[in-house]
Order: sequence, then structure tokens, then C-alpha cells
Amino acid sequence: MFVTFILGLAAGAGAPYAEPHLKGAIASVLPASQPPGATELRLYSFAACLVVAAVLAAILGSGSAVALTLGAALGVSGPRLMDRFARRGAPDYGPDPD
Repeated sequence: MFVTFILGLAAGAGAPYAEPHLKGAIASVLPASQPPGATELRLYSFAACLVVAAVLAAILGSGSAVALTLGAALGVSGPRLMDRFARRGAPDYGPDPD
């Protein structure tokens, strides 16, 4: 189950990096008059990475849909959460009363 979670985490985190590679393949399948939008491209990239992670989890024999989904959700939202924690700082309570 932990392996499946890690695979989902990798799929969610790797989706933005797979997007440029899938752009050409998706554009060749769709009609030239309707190129894929940015949101569609992100969705196709995430779905492809999730399918690869699911196949790997099935091959390894540790397939759990819940762990894969939770890992993927954390992988997608991970960069935003890390950025938010990096931007947080100690609160400034003002000068010391001394």
C-alpha cells in the first residue's frame, strides 16, 4: 500500500513534467482547428501519469486505488503546499516593550 502511495505521489508530482512531451502527441490526435487548452493538457498529462502509476502498482502487486488517489492528490498539491510553508514566517508582534 505504501508503494502505491509513493507511485501516486510521483504521478501527481511528475504530471507537469510530462505535459510538454504529451503536447505533441495530443495535438496530432486532435483536429488542428481545436488545439487542446492548457487545462485539458494538464488533465491529459495527469491522467497519463496516473495510468502509468496504476499499471506499475498492478505489476508490483500492491495496487490500492485509495492509496494511489491520495498520493496523486498530494503530489498535485504538494508544490503549492511547500510554497505556502516556505513563504510563511514568524509573526511580527512589534517592538519589545522593554
